[in-house]
Amino acid sequence: MAAVRNGFLIFFKMAYRPSLCIVVVKTIFFLSAFFLSVQSIQTAAAQETGMERDVQTEQSYSPDMANLILITEQSRSSEIKLKNNALALIARLLAQNRKSPEMLDALEFLAFEGTVNKSRVNGRTINNYPSIRAKAATCLGDYGGEEAKKILVRMLKVEPDSMVLIPALYALSKIGVTEEDEIVLNDMMRRLDARYPDNLLAIAYLDTLEKHSEEQDGAVNLATRHSIFHISQGAYTKPVQKKARLLLEKLNSYRER
Repeated sequence: MAAVRNGFLIFFKMAYRPSLCIVVVKTIFFLSAFFLSVQSIQTAAAQETGMERDVQTEQSYSPDMANLILITEQSRSSEIKLKNNALALIARLLAQNRKSPEMLDALEFLAFEGTVNKSRVNGRTINNYPSIRAKAATCLGDYGGEEAKKILVRMLKVEPDSMVLIPALYALSKIGVTEEDEIVLNDMMRRLDARYPDNLLAIAYLDTLEKHSEEQDGAVNLATRHSIFHISQGAYTKPVQKKARLLLEKLNSYRER
């Protein structure tokens, strides 16, 4: 303790000498300025790092990415309300001509909700949502392209509900029908006709074939002509029968050119 006390006395005696006092004061000011400068640099660096992190976070969750995550999660939800929300968001993005593989995946999942993608409780399907499948079909027509068309063609093969098949037909017509697609259309009509003839479905079928025939200068296969003739003579209302006969006459007119 005595040594420490003596050390302090020596320091104060030296500090109170005029020349040494000035040196001590200058040293203190210099050290204070130095530490303040270092602290400022560290603070600026921390702020810059924080800004970089904010930018990275913003880029990771851009509006497009956030929408796609939302669409994926809601489309696979068990609640029909959330599925409708996903379809509404997809329709809005398509209206802005914005497309992505994630949107197409969601549409494919929703297009088979309750037919291929089934959730069962005690053997009963609890996710049979025809309205969801119908909206998905319409969105697929707006999406366009070969992949969307493949999904629509698959829908025609497995879909049992005519109120889903009708928008699926118009969506397919919007993208374009091929000769191979005619076979699928005809098989669909035979399957539904055998169960219960549906006038609205027959009209959608005839409209789709008429548009297709116009694009092909009347070139449709023989099975298609037989299917149209069957509608003109089948258990349909007179306006539907007349529409089928007019389409046959139109197809025959192409041959005469």
